[in-house]
Amino acid sequence: MKLLPLLAIIAAQAAAPSAQAADIVLTMNSYGPVRVGMPVAEVHQQLLKLGRKQLPRPGKTSKAGCGYYQASSLLRFMTEDGKVVRIETREPDVVTPSGIRVGSSLDRVRKAFGSRIEDSQQKDSHDPNDSSIVLVAGDRQSAIRVEGNQVVSGIYVGAEHAIRGVEGCP
Repeated sequence: MKLLPLLAIIAAQAAAPSAQAADIVLTMNSYGPVRVGMPVAEVHQQLLKLGRKQLPRPGKTSKAGCGYYQASSLLRFMTEDGKVVRIETREPDVVTPSGIRVGSSLDRVRKAFGSRIEDSQQKDSHDPNDSSIVLVAGDRQSAIRVEGNQVVSGIYVGAEHAIRGVEGCP
């Protein structure tokens, strides 16, 4: 009779709109195995383990001050002193634990995050529908920013100060 509860759990997981097998889970401080605070060389190694090919050499990323490690046209890492402080993605196969991904409606984002978000017009846009939605963790150390015009066009996660700075490195 222990099989019945196990089948119920499997059925519930299958019905949940969560990550697919090929999806990469994006949290407030990680992109799969890549974590905010990692040195760029370690990020490079983790991306190779994920099967990424033709990655730029991490030696080109600034070891002092603010810089970027551009893994692809859809994925980049903002760094401070050679360590990741922000992960930026526009990849369609990346999903948050709440089921938010590029292409999700901004209404869905608002429903998923509720009153915990700050919703504002994007700084450089003249379109009032272009939104930046920021959710900051209770410890004020990490955050997620979702951008788009009615649908999510990009998701940013990482240290709160790096998320709030929309333009990135000064």
